[in-house]
Amino acid sequence: MCGRLVIYSPAEYYAALFGVSVNFEMSPRYNVPPTSDIPVCRVNHEGDRELLLMRWGLVPRWSKGPDSRFSMFNARSETVHEKPSYRSAFKKQRCLIPADGFYEWTQANGRQPYFIHRNNNAPLVFAGLWEHWQDKEGNVIDSCTIIVTKANAMMQLIHDRMPVILDSGQFNDWLDPQNQAVDELRDMLQRYAPDDLESYPVSRDVNTPANDNPDLLNKLSP
Repeated sequence: MCGRLVIYSPAEYYAALFGVSVNFEMSPRYNVPPTSDIPVCRVNHEGDRELLLMRWGLVPRWSKGPDSRFSMFNARSETVHEKPSYRSAFKKQRCLIPADGFYEWTQANGRQPYFIHRNNNAPLVFAGLWEHWQDKEGNVIDSCTIIVTKANAMMQLIHDRMPVILDSGQFNDWLDPQNQAVDELRDMLQRYAPDDLESYPVSRDVNTPANDNPDLLNKLSP
């Protein structure tokens, strides 16, 4: 799973990762839950790469709109190409979702949160999918989901799933809507190398989404 993000870098920094411009600003966020707006890089229907804000939690174009009964902020890598909610987006509406880190919980000692990030503090870039939903009144929701896979050796100590993290050399192939080679795309959905990541326990204040401040990233003392 990947159910809480940390996004504190400015939008311009993320935009530079993808070679695009940006026309919005973001305040640093240290405890971002699903249904929040998060930065997403996609290729739009005009064929241009862009960075924009999208609702975290996919709303399929054929649905009646957001439905709290279904949690679609994560899509499983093993079935994302065939599930009705995701398969159309997997073919031609893939995206990149940057973040500075994420939280995951272990059930040991009563739901203890851990912060996971790169050793060098560079942003992580997750493999994602996006959708465009519009109702008869013209209300529009652009939304996204993060693809998750089996945990690597480090993450297995915390949880059995983790987000798919892509390297910069994979960005073009993942974003290209003309690339519909399902087997090749699925091969990209691998566990990320554990040596590049760090995890450590943080305050249980993270458990409440309303808590959102830099102190949440402080490492708990042994």
